[in-house]
Amino acid sequence: MFGRAYDDKDAQEMRIRRSSLDWTLVRPGVLTPGAATGRYKVLTEPASWRNGLISRADVAGYIVAQIDHPSHERKAVVLVR
Repeated sequence: MFGRAYDDKDAQEMRIRRSSLDWTLVRPGVLTPGAATGRYKVLTEPASWRNGLISRADVAGYIVAQIDHPSHERKAVVLVR
């Protein structure tokens, strides 16, 4: 059912990875409503990636912080509470 969507996502990510841009691929866990807590984990190693919950506000806060103070350039990260 999601095969084509995942193929498209993989192709898009490969183009980003091969570019000369500064990038961070942000993969949030299951998005929840609510205020930002600032209490979440940034998982950078694929072996540690897992699913979990995270508020939309915390994801937005992480992205905004990365714009001003990038700490995960040219990496994919998973965000979970």
